Amino acid sequence: MVTPVKTRTIQDSFAEVLHSEIVAGTENLGAWLHHLHAQKGIDTLFELETWLKGLRSFFDLRFLPMSDAERADLVQRSFAPELKTIRLGLQACERCTSELACLGQPDKMEFDAVIEQEIRRESILDHHLNQMLQQPTPEDSLVKLSESLNDLRVMVDSFDDSHSADCQIFLSLGRSFVRDLKSCRYIDMLLSQRFRLHYDRVDHPILSGIVRNIPDDSLRRNIALALLYLYRFLKYLKLIERDLSHDQPLRRTLIVFALLQEEVGYCVDFLRSGFLKSTEVSNSIRGAVDLIVYSLRSESKRVLQKELVFATKECQASKFYEKIENSHGLLRNSCEAGIAALAKSLDEKFDPALLFPSMAQSQQRAQKLREELWDLRRYMRGMLESKGPLDFDGMMQRMTAFRESSLHDLMFKDWNEFEVFSDSLIMSGSDLELRTLLRQFVSYLETLVQEVSNRSVLKGSPEGSSYGS
Repeated sequence: MVTPVKTRTIQDSFAEVLHSEIVAGTENLGAWLHHLHAQKGIDTLFELETWLKGLRSFFDLRFLPMSDAERADLVQRSFAPELKTIRLGLQACERCTSELACLGQPDKMEFDAVIEQEIRRESILDHHLNQMLQQPTPEDSLVKLSESLNDLRVMVDSFDDSHSADCQIFLSLGRSFVRDLKSCRYIDMLLSQRFRLHYDRVDHPILSGIVRNIPDDSLRRNIALALLYLYRFLKYLKLIERDLSHDQPLRRTLIVFALLQEEVGYCVDFLRSGFLKSTEVSNSIRGAVDLIVYSLRSESKRVLQKELVFATKECQASKFYEKIENSHGLLRNSCEAGIAALAKSLDEKFDPALLFPSMAQSQQRAQKLREELWDLRRYMRGMLESKGPLDFDGMMQRMTAFRESSLHDLMFKDWNEFEVFSDSLIMSGSDLELRTLLRQFVSYLETLVQEVSNRSVLKGSPEGSSYGS
């Protein structure tokens, strides 16, 4: 009679510890997040989360920028360029992990007290519970994560031969990385949630007021989630923008783009199920969501299948910068326009410039750029139509004035082409050659004007189509 009672007591105690461990683990993570926020380390945590999730996505072949020919012959393809990118991502993770570890953790966590109590009460703990207790605090998980990242980086370095870095090796390393993440208890808990209060708050009073005024609870929640998705994407893009602005290895941004490819898929699925399949959503909201879905899908597809194809093999820094800048701009404009469209579908009087002042500034710059391009095109075309000799000096002065004033407002990809035209005009050897090049240059300027007019910041502008031939 005594033994069953003893067994039941041990089992009950074990169940209590497990329950306490789960509850306390969540509390520990929350306490750690509050601690990092107080220590101004929450941005570093967000960056770590982004790189970890991004690496997980980058190891998935679906989110790698590859041509159709490459996807058709994965067995023969070398993944050495991708492994070099992985190494850069691992270095970023190790840096963030080290910085977070230096910030420490709260003096006393709730789980510590639970463990001390149970150790005093039970002389022998279950083997599985011992395994769970190997990482009683987030700092222990950081230590384990740091070791796992270092091990993976060493393995990646061992495959420096392009012939040995095949698809099987790449996928195997990816599976190992995913297992390591799951074994880091608090890191796994951190990555399991899509949004977090500590760095996903949208502190804009006008937008918050619009959402609060939605009477239907379900619609209000779905609108809020849609906005959280889009704002999270902008936070990812901020990391890419930072690397574009500073002297950072741009190749690692491909990891963030892979994460965006995966997250856009989740977002589109949510928008479809939450809005487009519902019969109770108004036409204005449905139209805005439909536009967001189309924009996100088309732009992310363009980034994956066009802009970033062969990016991992690109050796010229200027061309690689161009690929990253174009991809970043496409996705950023899509997200900002989506947020503005969703807000305007709820409030017709809403001014998008209140959310994104840069949109108004960009519109002004684009208007000025378009006008100067058109003036330059008009001047060059006037020279061609004149019957007298070409004013070479006047043409060069106009070209120089544009290069010094507005060239920097063009997309980076257009800089080089403009410079090539300029140099060709200067080096032309005869009047006939100069006229031929000038006609090509006028056509090029017309194309640039059309591209600027089609930029999202100019859509809806009353002057958007005022330029004729």
